[in-house]
Amino acid sequence: MSISVQAEGFDPGAEYNLLRSENYVDGATAMFVGNVRDFSPAESGEQQSVAVLELEHYPGMAEAALTDIARQAAQRWPLGRVRIIHRFGPLAAGDEIVFVGSTSAHRQAALDACAFIMDFLKSRAPFWKKEFAKGAETGDWVQARNSDEDALKKW
Repeated sequence: MSISVQAEGFDPGAEYNLLRSENYVDGATAMFVGNVRDFSPAESGEQQSVAVLELEHYPGMAEAALTDIARQAAQRWPLGRVRIIHRFGPLAAGDEIVFVGSTSAHRQAALDACAFIMDFLKSRAPFWKKEFAKGAETGDWVQARNSDEDALKKW
């Protein structure tokens, strides 16, 4: 299990290679990479332009929460490796925000664990997001979405 909360970018291909490196037991690797969109979908269906997404977190608390989520996944599915990266700080549209990778002997366990981690990370990890429109000096805090809470109910 490897957890990183960092300001620096990451290379999804390199992260895949690390999950697979000398891993001859696991026949399945599932990954998710989240990127900053250039718009914010409102619950009303309206869209707002986004140039920068700024993420804040409490050091230590964020890593502990991600570790707990990964441990919960490892208790539910037979996983070989789990890798979670979550970025913080100002990110431009198109930048990678999050990487989740899981390996298992079987594809369904790897896929389910990856989805479980993302669903819980989205709703339970202590990160706060503020969206800035192009040229704006102040931003709007991103509110929790009902759809994110609904996604947890399947687990």
